[in-house]
This record gives sequence, structure tokens and C-alpha cells, in this order.
Amino acid sequence: MKATTPDQGSSPAIDIVDLAFRWREEGAWLLDIERFTVARGERLFIQGPSGSGKSTLLNLLGGVSVPGRGSLRVLGHDLARLGGSERDRFRADHVGFIFQLHNLLPYLSMVDNVILPCRFSALRRERARERSDSVEAEARRLLRQLDLGGEMLNRSVTLLSVGQQQRVAAARALIGSP
Repeated sequence: MKATTPDQGSSPAIDIVDLAFRWREEGAWLLDIERFTVARGERLFIQGPSGSGKSTLLNLLGGVSVPGRGSLRVLGHDLARLGGSERDRFRADHVGFIFQLHNLLPYLSMVDNVILPCRFSALRRERARERSDSVEAEARRLLRQLDLGGEMLNRSVTLLSVGQQQRVAAARALIGSP
């Protein structure tokens, strides 16, 4: 099944109808959302206590997990109807996660950690090249904007402070304008 590209201009960024999620088939529902819509360009801040479902919702929106029931449309794509590899492609093209624990690869340089999403998505690679001469140049530009330029670019990510690692993760999430 090949995903078609919906009309990007008219659909909301996120449209959830009667969504429910649980980890096991016989387990309790962890999320149960009757209706939730986010318009394109709208900004949203989600907060709640530990265990309230924030990360679970983000995993659903990124196609990492699928709902037990309901409709979950992101950028016009019904993620619940996509297969695993189609969700992976959607996530690579359109989603930029900044993980709480950064998930930087210790054997990659700062620049290589930032350009990693472009290795999985031709669309993000193309968008990065549109902003700069190359994907690497775009990674360096993003890192400079986050005060991680100059000789610091040669530093191993394992030698960075927690805040610096978070900024590398932010640049990785932003490259290619997901």
C-alpha cells in the first residue's frame, strides 16, 4: 500500500477522532481522546504529570506506535492505516523528535549526529540543501545558531555538557525542516 499525498493546504496538522491506546490487548486504555485538532502553524505546549501519556501521544503522532482504535491524521495522512515501513518513511520525512536523553550516537561527530535524519529521508536531505550548499553546511549553520560552532564542532559528543548535547539534538530535529 503506497501512501498518497493529501491536500496539504486544507487539512489540519493533527486531527484525532475517537483515539484510544493501550500497550497490551487486555490492558487498560492509557489514552482516550474523543476529539483533538491542531491547525497548521498552531503552536502547542503539552504538560502533565509523569505517566499521563505525553510521550505515548508523541509516539502516536510520530507513527512509532499505532492506536488501538480511532483515527489519527497527521499532515493529512492517516497513520493508523499505514504499515510500519510507511510510518517510518513518514516520520523520517516529516517529524523531528528531541528526546529527553538526546539519543546522540557516541561514535558520530556532532555534524554527523545532526545530518543523520537526512540519511533516511531524501525529502529532508533536499530541504537541507535548499537552505545551504550541502547537508553538512546546513548542519554547521544550525549548530552555529545554537552556539556550537568553531573548534567545538570537532569535539566528541561524549565530551559535551548535557545542555550542549540537547542543542545538538535540537539541530538534528530541525535539519531538513520536518
